Amino acid sequence: MMVWIGGAPGAGKSTIARGLARRGDLPLHPIDLWTYAHLDRMPPMRPLAEDLAEGPEYAAEAFVRIARLRLKLLVADVQERSLGDVPALVEGPQLFPSMADGVEAAVWLVPDGEQTRRAREERLARVEDPAGRARLEGLLARDAVLADRVRREAAERDRVVIEVPADPDWAAITQAVEDALGPLPGLQPGEELSRQRQYENLAACRQGRLWQADIGLAELPAYPFACECGTSGCEVTWSGTPDEYDIRRGDGWLRGHSAC
Repeated sequence: MMVWIGGAPGAGKSTIARGLARRGDLPLHPIDLWTYAHLDRMPPMRPLAEDLAEGPEYAAEAFVRIARLRLKLLVADVQERSLGDVPALVEGPQLFPSMADGVEAAVWLVPDGEQTRRAREERLARVEDPAGRARLEGLLARDAVLADRVRREAAERDRVVIEVPADPDWAAITQAVEDALGPLPGLQPGEELSRQRQYENLAACRQGRLWQADIGLAELPAYPFACECGTSGCEVTWSGTPDEYDIRRGDGWLRGHSAC
């Protein structure tokens, strides 16, 4: 069982999904954390730079084609988590309204082009990634095509789209997302909630290390890990690298605050 938050970069879907998952004790499943795991289970693909060189329309179609291939893998990944009647909160730009026929609760965040640019430039500022910088304009042109596709598909299927302006009111947007998804059952506090948070953190470690090796990054920047204390509604995070996470966690759960 899944609920979806889709949309383009800069729409705030990752931040909103994290907050909603932690407040509501929902298992969080960002598709981007399974990117490299999926590559090992898919046929060979052209490099992104080659798709972008063919123009934004071509690159957008290639993105959607790959997203459809990953959908089957996504479903298998969520089933592997053995969540029972608790829905996984899945978020990512790979989710399109035309792929959501079996998903009862879903919403798409579509940002203003200026907001998308700001988000991509902020990500590039965190690490030394010359290839990513070179692809920026091509990605932004592709993002615009994908945003229009989301709007069109959502209108055809009577799905909810929330437009994100260049100066977003994040509190209002977050509330609109929660209203669109409706009430959702959460994980049992205690060991089950701890286990699922650890599962998500380990996925973040794996993805970070593989991304570091892929782009030849000398050192990973610190990024947030969810507290694994198992307390209902815990929103505490701890920032570090995957190696630091392993040390901090030891043989148990990551404790992000002294009250754990």
